[in-house]
Amino acid sequence: MRRATRRRFLAGAAALGAVRAPYVFAQSNFLEPARIRMGFAPYISAGPYFIAETKGYFRKLNIEIVPTSHVDGSLSMPSLVAGELDITGATLSAGLFNLMSKGADLRLFFDRGREAPGWGSNAILVSRDMWERGFRSVDGYMAAKGTKIGISSRGSVAQYLHTMGIDRAGLKVDDFDWQWGLAPKASLPLMQQNRIDILNLPLPGAYAAQHQGIGKIATWSDELAPNFALACSVASRKFLRERHSAVVRFSMAIMQGNIEFMDAAKSGNPEILKIIADQTGLAVPVIDETRPRWTYMPIDGIPDLAQIVKQQKFWHERTDLLARSVPEDQLFDDAAIKEAKRRLDEKNPFN
Repeated sequence: MRRATRRRFLAGAAALGAVRAPYVFAQSNFLEPARIRMGFAPYISAGPYFIAETKGYFRKLNIEIVPTSHVDGSLSMPSLVAGELDITGATLSAGLFNLMSKGADLRLFFDRGREAPGWGSNAILVSRDMWERGFRSVDGYMAAKGTKIGISSRGSVAQYLHTMGIDRAGLKVDDFDWQWGLAPKASLPLMQQNRIDILNLPLPGAYAAQHQGIGKIATWSDELAPNFALACSVASRKFLRERHSAVVRFSMAIMQGNIEFMDAAKSGNPEILKIIADQTGLAVPVIDETRPRWTYMPIDGIPDLAQIVKQQKFWHERTDLLARSVPEDQLFDDAAIKEAKRRLDEKNPFN
């Protein structure tokens, strides 16, 4: 047996150090300056980003965020595919799955909200006539056969949620009169006239419509589709691979934003309410009224992959909007969020 001399030990340690040198070098550059072009939708669900930006969490990790606001997350996807954005938040619609299935080299990499039980932020608003007919709960679609559903676009969150309610009622989608192409600006006046019967409307718009006497909130997204995956952060696989440290730091800042966002949803922390109000242009009391039905944000950013696969299967098998599914192993890249969570657990730079 060879004796473990000090010389041999030092030689072995040196060799081990040589093997690990690339990792050590990579970590030494972890905080190198980074600029991220990011798309976002200016709603309450963007609260974790608003918090991280306002409180300087990105700057603390040497990241400059160049934000671009889009009315809907899906509208930012062409800019992402064209290379004009590095990261964006996107609703898990048929359109997103279509882009990915047709060769756009994109990956979901961070959960940006789900409709967890008690946290659903999308209301099912019904006309006064429908309310009187008995549409007052998650089972209300049973009383709604033949009525008009106002909806903005095919492949949307609203289409999925309404279909779940129709399934629950034991009816078929063809049992309803789908009025496509109706944004809330058009559909709400029609509902007030009892010419549209059912709408999906996110907060705080749903509360506002109810206060104005336009309709009544009958049920919520989390009751129709518990744990429905609402949105994820998306980036190109190339960006995730080549700018890994920047994505890790971005994820760390958003995770901290998630912590404070979720706490404020329960506690009503006035500092956080003001940050969200300032960034959305809504009054603090309006933001406060929507608690605790803010979209649920998992702190670690890990999505419910089974739910995402289920939603993709819906678009593929039950509509003509998705010809080919994205393989499960090509949907999500968790390398950045795993490292981000490990770093936060070891030493949280924001505390």
